[in-house]
Amino acid sequence: MSHVLKPTTDLAHRIGLVYPSLSGAHRRAADFVLHNPLETATMTIEGLAERSGTSTATVTRFVRVLGFAGYSEFRAALSEALRLAMAPVDSLADAHSTKSTAFSTFVTAIKDQAANLNETLAAIDEKTFSRAMEALLRARRIFIIGSGASHHVAAHLDEGLTLYLDANVIFTSSRGGPEKAIRHIMNVGPDDLVLAISLPRYSRGTVDLAKLAKDRGATVLALTDAPSSPLVPIADMTFFAPARNRLLPNSPTATFALADAIVAAIARERPDAVAALKELSESLLWTFYQ
Repeated sequence: MSHVLKPTTDLAHRIGLVYPSLSGAHRRAADFVLHNPLETATMTIEGLAERSGTSTATVTRFVRVLGFAGYSEFRAALSEALRLAMAPVDSLADAHSTKSTAFSTFVTAIKDQAANLNETLAAIDEKTFSRAMEALLRARRIFIIGSGASHHVAAHLDEGLTLYLDANVIFTSSRGGPEKAIRHIMNVGPDDLVLAISLPRYSRGTVDLAKLAKDRGATVLALTDAPSSPLVPIADMTFFAPARNRLLPNSPTATFALADAIVAAIARERPDAVAALKELSESLLWTFYQ
């Protein structure tokens, strides 16, 4: 598994804060650092400029935008981020030493998802969470966008939020194709919330719909994998869930966990809805297997 800079580190947080306002050249430098932190940590400023397709002057301005006095201070911060945030040494050793069999791949995949879950938990910020909860609870309507692997996460959120919120929850991608999704988003306004979900390789449709919703005044909550995601500069709030997988393009495991946690937190804030569902379930006991 290639190492990327975890969103829990101070350096990734700094990049995430300024990423929406970065120029194209600065973004190329940021993207290279986020996706190649190990390599960057050993590079000279000239090396980073060459590999990121920028210039030494651009790299110098980039690290100053991040709040560092110079490149040496930036590289020291990157080395510290790697020391604190790299995957455990034993997991790295496992990746090299385990024989390549179906069973070893199976076990390694589960370990990788456990690592993604641990990073997701570590990245949770209480301030962001509180803002997201407030927005979900006050929204008049909630529009959910997700395609590919994210479609299934979106469907889970649609079902869960519908149970516990008074708001009208609309899964824009559930049926009718992209044209219907666009019609839904064309109707959003300042009282609405759009929950956009996208993982690598990011869906252009999801990003475009999130932009449209933002332009129309809606609040945008994103579930994505890293500060370099194209959803980050659009969203008002972002939850990060790493989606790394050694063999597949991505894994939605951690994003599913985030979605499930969001529904659980909403249920906790709506005891009246929980009580009503309990009463309904008791009236339908005869339909259950046990």
